[in-house]
Amino acid sequence: MSEPAKILAVDDEPDFELLLRQRFRQRIRKGDLAFRFAHHGEEALAVLAEEPDIGLLLLDINMPVMDGLTLLAELRARKSPARAVIVSAYGDMANIRTAMNRGAIDFVTKPVDLNDLEVTIDKTLGDIAYVRGLDRQRAAAERARLNLARYFSPDLVAMLAERDEPLGPVRRETVAVLFVDIVGFTRMAEAMSPESVVTMLREFHERMAAEIFACGGTVEKYIGDAIFAVFGLLKPGAEDAANALRCADRMLQALAAWNGQRTARGEPALSIGIGLNCGPAVVGDVGSDQGLSFTVIGDTVNIASRLQGLTRDLDTPLVVADAIVATVNGASSPEARTLLARLHDRGERTLKGRSAAVRIWTHGDEVIG
Repeated sequence: MSEPAKILAVDDEPDFELLLRQRFRQRIRKGDLAFRFAHHGEEALAVLAEEPDIGLLLLDINMPVMDGLTLLAELRARKSPARAVIVSAYGDMANIRTAMNRGAIDFVTKPVDLNDLEVTIDKTLGDIAYVRGLDRQRAAAERARLNLARYFSPDLVAMLAERDEPLGPVRRETVAVLFVDIVGFTRMAEAMSPESVVTMLREFHERMAAEIFACGGTVEKYIGDAIFAVFGLLKPGAEDAANALRCADRMLQALAAWNGQRTARGEPALSIGIGLNCGPAVVGDVGSDQGLSFTVIGDTVNIASRLQGLTRDLDTPLVVADAIVATVNGASSPEARTLLARLHDRGERTLKGRSAAVRIWTHGDEVIG
């Protein structure tokens, strides 16, 4: 059952309250309308403070303490969403114009034609319901945009917000992939309270996601302490591999700054492992109408994940697949060339679960860039 539409009648004449209760008694009993009453503007403000969901005011002009025109000005100053219909014997053009300029949306003169008043009330309540519906749609759209902003860079959020359809059918794209996680996280978590673990993870995710978005990447998913990021999603480009490498550099710099803050607070410094790769992957929405999930899968993704794990064996924060180096070699930006110059060829490695070896590059423990 829907909630009744709330109407606040503000009039110092007792007969007006009796008139409304009599005229609308059936609709009040049905729960269609609910009336509240005040005798002047200050009482009306108090009622609105207690019941901010009141949508419509029936407002007299000539009242003690605070008249109707003053109340209209106050409501406007407070940016009240309530709509006001003037119900007054002062029907001259000067009062009508003043009331309209202060936010009233209609005017009914006394003595009141009850049929006209009911039509006016219903029309105004319809307008209020329409506006509130638009407000709910805008709020829902803003929530959706904020949710998108947790995973996508700002330019992709703007693009997705304009779409009427999901991210699209499953398809093959060339992307750059990055995996990053905290070295020794499971062991650290065993000695920490659950609240401290969540706080640390939130800080880690916020800092790393900020660098992903700054480089035009997308957070595909959070996996415990790990982050799976993709570059070139929806808008593939020649700089996707370079952007992924630049992101890794920024992540290491962000970690160094964060570790400075942690050690100053007496907390242990953290280490991270980053794996990078690029190549073809299958991307798109999978699932059903009841639950779609966007995914990026394929050998390119698996290799990046394995390279992240290899950072432990090689005692390095970054392992880069040769596919990234070969792609970035074609980039012309000085920054990309600087990043490549600091990488060290570590030859071919056989990764777990793969028969073919992968040529890899690392940069040691120093921050590149």
